Amino acid sequence: WLITSGRWSLFGIWTLDSTTGHSTGFGDLAFITASADCFTAESTGVRVDMDTCDPYGRPFSPYGIIPGRFLSLFGLGFEQNSILGFALALIWVALAFGVAFQVVRSWNAARTELAGALTAITLFAVSPAAMLAVERGTLDILVAALAATGLLGFAGGGRVRHSVSTVLLFTSVTIKYFAVGVFVPFFAPRRWSIIASAGALATLVFLLMNLDNLRLAQEIAQADTQSTSRIMFSSTTGIITFLVEDPTAFFPPAEQVLNSTAINVVGIVLFAAVTTALTLLLHRFVQPDTIPRTSWYLIVGGGFALAIPYFLGPSNDYRLVLLLIPLAGLLLWIGNGIEVPMRITLWVVAGAAVVAGLTGASMQSNEFGFILPKAIIILGDAALATVLSFGVALFLHAWIPRKRVNT
Repeated sequence: WLITSGRWSLFGIWTLDSTTGHSTGFGDLAFITASADCFTAESTGVRVDMDTCDPYGRPFSPYGIIPGRFLSLFGLGFEQNSILGFALALIWVALAFGVAFQVVRSWNAARTELAGALTAITLFAVSPAAMLAVERGTLDILVAALAATGLLGFAGGGRVRHSVSTVLLFTSVTIKYFAVGVFVPFFAPRRWSIIASAGALATLVFLLMNLDNLRLAQEIAQADTQSTSRIMFSSTTGIITFLVEDPTAFFPPAEQVLNSTAINVVGIVLFAAVTTALTLLLHRFVQPDTIPRTSWYLIVGGGFALAIPYFLGPSNDYRLVLLLIPLAGLLLWIGNGIEVPMRITLWVVAGAAVVAGLTGASMQSNEFGFILPKAIIILGDAALATVLSFGVALFLHAWIPRKRVNT
């Protein structure tokens, strides 16, 4: 209904005007499909200025190279933008359904908690952050689907399954670079994988070969610009939001000079404090061999996929769709049946993931005049930091030696 009506402002989403004649323009996807047309023209010998390809007049970004050439290879382009946008929306629905199916199938805890788990998945699936991703037609949806499928593939199976999963993880990184953290789970004790390590090495080589494109993409995305949580997320946006008086501001006013170095340090210190507390909590209540394999890969892989760009600079809120991956891991762990102290902790972190999605991407007042208060936006930033900190803490927990108990 939102796609066909174009009434995304109900969610407070800042839409891009459609250039396709449809109610929803899938604006970010339009850049990819228009770039594909330019690549097709180049293949016929026509010289093309890539900065003139985007229908919205945005400069060419390296993010468009691989997906653009892939679409060009199959003769797809801007004319198919709406169809491809619908396809991305269906991928998001399928991913949410797949997560819910995995949770229901393996649930061994109370049925009332299962209802809570499915509610959490549903709320996140239709949260403003997710709806922004669908409205823009961002490839981050595809990144999330590939990463989730690849990580789930390592929960069982043999070499063939692991090889396919590694290819999926590699592909998730090549699309938009930022999700390189999906390989982190395979570099912890008892989680080693030769196949995944080979995939990680191939990914590293790929990123080094495309280092200039990666830097250019960061520059075009203004990842080094101070911004508030009204439009972005990072380790600094919540602090900047607190310091800026205007609750609707996307950036600090020109006359307000903020010390970037100090803000970065404060962001790191706060994140480290939360991570340390969660690591100690895990060390107190959790034995490494009691963590379900599926939960480990999803929480650590999904968490690090966002934690790395979290410290590299502001990212658009639609990237929060990747939080569905650690959310799934948390719910699967809860459904495995665990003691009360840790179950409460997991529910708090799962709730934080939902809050982060619900408070993300509400960039403007909707037609009813509603806008999120600054305090709620900052709460959403704290919730995001909690989820990402838990993923890092779970990884660190695997490295902490435990005392041997003599019997």
